[in-house]
Amino acid sequence: MVSPWEWLMEPPGSTLLILGVSILFSLTISLLNRFFAGKRDVNQLKAWQKEIAEWEAESKRAKRTGDKRLLRKVKKQEKRIQQLRSQMASQSLGQLKLMPISMLLFFLIWLGLTGNILGLEVFPPPPFTYGVVAWLPWFGNPLPLYLFQWYILCSITASALTTRLFGQQMGASE
Repeated sequence: MVSPWEWLMEPPGSTLLILGVSILFSLTISLLNRFFAGKRDVNQLKAWQKEIAEWEAESKRAKRTGDKRLLRKVKKQEKRIQQLRSQMASQSLGQLKLMPISMLLFFLIWLGLTGNILGLEVFPPPPFTYGVVAWLPWFGNPLPLYLFQWYILCSITASALTTRLFGQQMGASE
């Protein structure tokens, strides 16, 4: 009988372990963002994005059609739009406060997965560190993925899902 530790050291155990770690990391970062940014700030940012997008659409339509009345209206609102863009930029810079926390968490996770941090071996690496941890079967022959490749793939996917789940899709206007 295989022990749980041995099962985690090779696929499918290592595959699921790294997937779980990346999901946990993404959830933690999303919760920290939610805690520090707050729902009100996110809603405010979305409202500003919507207002700017509407103004840009009117501005393009005014330039395309040559409508002088609409051009005056757009020109009158231009100062407000510049202020909104400035406020959005300062709010985004405020979120950079979380960058050191995110980096520290990432380095701790990476240390746990590889035994190394910044090229220094802290403890002997787990067996899956240098072997195949996952297989992607959709490319004819199964494509082997190593720790870094699989972690990046899982991390991107988990991050996209958790930001969507917590309503932190701030980059796109709706």
